[in-house]
Amino acid sequence: MIFVIPLFIAVCIVAWMLRPRKDMSKSRKYAILSVILPSLVLAVAAVVFQLVQNATGNGEVSGISNNLFITGMFVIGAAVLVLVGFAIMRKGEIVKGIGFGICIALIVSIIEFGLLEGLAGV
Repeated sequence: MIFVIPLFIAVCIVAWMLRPRKDMSKSRKYAILSVILPSLVLAVAAVVFQLVQNATGNGEVSGISNNLFITGMFVIGAAVLVLVGFAIMRKGEIVKGIGFGICIALIVSIIEFGLLEGLAGV
């Protein structure tokens, strides 16, 4: 857990460097949304399933929320692979958009991880 704070700070710095400008292209907007939306949907679903698990009286980590968290990590890993592919093809605007989306998805995952651990009582 001690590595989470420096990781969070590093991700925030990279996100600040890659932040969208007013004159960004539509492909960059779509690249950002294509990474953020799946991660956000999986994070919300994982927290909801953990809340349902807590409402039933079980104080342990829900298997479904755990699987959703791991799936969110795989989505971020797939986005990194796509980022490398677009970087090789020299699509600069799309690469910046995917990079910013990955930073936001990592921030969401760090917050989700803290929420799930707090809700599970670990």
